[in-house]
Amino acid sequence: MSRQSGRIRAISLFALGLLAGCGGGGGGSTSAPPAPVPAPTPMPRFAYVANAGDDTVSCYTVDATTGQLRHNGYAMGDVSPQAVAVDPSGRTAYVVGSGSGRVRTYSINPATGALTNTGYNFTGTNPYSVTVDPTGRFVYVANFGSNTISAYTVNNANGSLTDAGSVATGVQPLSVTVSPSGKFAYVASNAAQVYAYSIDGTSGALTALAGSPFSTPSTGASRSVTVDPSGQFAYVANATSGDVSAYRINSSTGALTIVAGSPFTTAGDFPIAVTVDPSGKFAYVANYNSGTVSSFAINAATGALASTGSAVVGTHPQSVLIDPSGKFAYVANTGSNNVSCFSIHPSTGALTALPIIAGRGGPAAMAMTKGTAAVTYTPKFAYAANYGVSNGISAFAINAATGVLAPVTTDAAGPLALSITVHPSGKFAYLTREILFESPTVNVHSYTVDATTGALTSTGGPAAVASNPAAIAVEPSGRYAYVANQVSQNVAAYTIHPTLGTLTSLGSVAAGVDPVAITIDPTGRFVYVANGYLSNLGSGTLSAYAINSLTGGLAPLAGNPVGTGPNPSSVAVDPTGRFLYAVHQNGVDHYTIDPSAGTLILNDGVATGAGILPRSIAIGPSGQFAYLANGLSGTVSTLAINATNGSLTAMGSVPAGTTPNAITVDASGRFAYVVNKGSSDVSAYAINPATGALTPLTAVPAGAGPVAITTTGTLQ
Repeated sequence: MSRQSGRIRAISLFALGLLAGCGGGGGGSTSAPPAPVPAPTPMPRFAYVANAGDDTVSCYTVDATTGQLRHNGYAMGDVSPQAVAVDPSGRTAYVVGSGSGRVRTYSINPATGALTNTGYNFTGTNPYSVTVDPTGRFVYVANFGSNTISAYTVNNANGSLTDAGSVATGVQPLSVTVSPSGKFAYVASNAAQVYAYSIDGTSGALTALAGSPFSTPSTGASRSVTVDPSGQFAYVANATSGDVSAYRINSSTGALTIVAGSPFTTAGDFPIAVTVDPSGKFAYVANYNSGTVSSFAINAATGALASTGSAVVGTHPQSVLIDPSGKFAYVANTGSNNVSCFSIHPSTGALTALPIIAGRGGPAAMAMTKGTAAVTYTPKFAYAANYGVSNGISAFAINAATGVLAPVTTDAAGPLALSITVHPSGKFAYLTREILFESPTVNVHSYTVDATTGALTSTGGPAAVASNPAAIAVEPSGRYAYVANQVSQNVAAYTIHPTLGTLTSLGSVAAGVDPVAITIDPTGRFVYVANGYLSNLGSGTLSAYAINSLTGGLAPLAGNPVGTGPNPSSVAVDPTGRFLYAVHQNGVDHYTIDPSAGTLILNDGVATGAGILPRSIAIGPSGQFAYLANGLSGTVSTLAINATNGSLTAMGSVPAGTTPNAITVDASGRFAYVVNKGSSDVSAYAINPATGALTPLTAVPAGAGPVAITTTGTLQ
């Protein structure tokens, strides 16, 4: 197992068949015993990435069919988190902070995958690796600075840890793993040696095996160790010599014997992590300096490795993870702040690239939970903000099977609504209103959402930092909200109360002239604002900011602002976090987001395929298709997104109502909704998942002049 303990390999379990009883009556025959029923193939559910560069842990859902990682917020970590592990049940995650000398415990919400910090334990100095034994009873941490392995027992009820002592190991231990039997632990150290221990089945205590440490047949520093699922072989990545050492494991004693032909060349520079797929047929090695992952076929009889090629990943890959089903591979690239994703060929083990996913600062290690059911998103409610003199909010229940909307009675909110959004948890909603002449001005309103009916109940709102709040967005962790204030030309920041959902002002930062649209990238690192909708100065601008994850404050990015087309009205980031799209009166401008700095690089503008005066853009959660609401032509355009460079290709259009003003796609990606300001209704569409084509559903009335729309959904 590689140094990140999310790579624990559990032995497949099979249900035992029971002998049937003798048949009644004559004949004296007996029925044959039923055949053993294999356990269901485990499916990936949630993935976690320890981000050493910004002290956070990113959360993702995993599509069990396509392997797509979907951003699911983040949690605050410890100082320089270098590794993350999950227990076999998927109830608890453990993260080590190299800068704090602690292992932090998180409970995992089984339905949503959200992490809740439940405490921490001190380790040795500079912990660098964490692993959980296959039974989930013990946790082990390799302490790089103090040359020790810390052991902990796990509280089965809540996942908390109790210190079980430590043992001295080699110089600068970098990786610790446990054999599938749970009997032995192995540690890779910078001294080109592997330290081996027996595990006390009751206390979890470690005792050095006879013959430990075992020398590696290489001159390179040992950086990572893994054990194959059968428990027969161990593999060690040797960084400075560019190879992998292979050992046979004595099942009784745990002793290591060098495999003939070892070490095996990786054809990559500075191999830093190694892992084996759940079938035990393939091994994968992340090469830190060359930005590649080497693939090997494993000889089932001898454990020898045969190279099957390599794949290009991001800058400075630091870990590699195979999902529990063995169908997908993921690489955390600490230098380029992203995660490379691949499908695995079942026969050859070859890697085929999937879309890269943007990460937070310095992704270093990954872990993944498994289950018997895939993660699913189900739409629940839709909310429209009405600018006219009628009620400010129109609420609807979404039929999860058909996408049809049914009205829900809710808080009236008053007229002149400008925008509406829902908290990532689905528990709270936020509305902005144009109220210029009241004192004090309260134009950002918060609501609780009834989980059963979708009804909204007002909790009030803070005094506005500025006037005419044109748009509001909540960042993915759900801790902060940001509002683009059109008249005062700034962006106001708020903290969100975790249980009440109420907002508290954090102040504001300057924006451009006439800011009207705002979005946050799915990693939660950057805020983007479109300026110039009414100024009509020939072109608009985009302001960009970095979010301080500790305080919620905003800092303008270098080169801020950048130019876009005239009268921009909408801005969106694709689900991978790599591309940004700005809608203006002539079409759509397409930008690449720098994964480290968050700055924008203009690629091209798209007018073809857009209707007359496009007003709003929405992107489906698969990242394959974008949709434009065209205000003057009364249509919705479908655009295909190029997975490599983010470019757009027109795919046709369908009718909407009069003056469509805003569009959204629900969390499941199956339905799209458009508010039509002129006809005061909501157009609904079913989305073809293969082609992105829209099929109109029944439109429903909204309040007067709807200008914004959002949806909620459940995750399970």
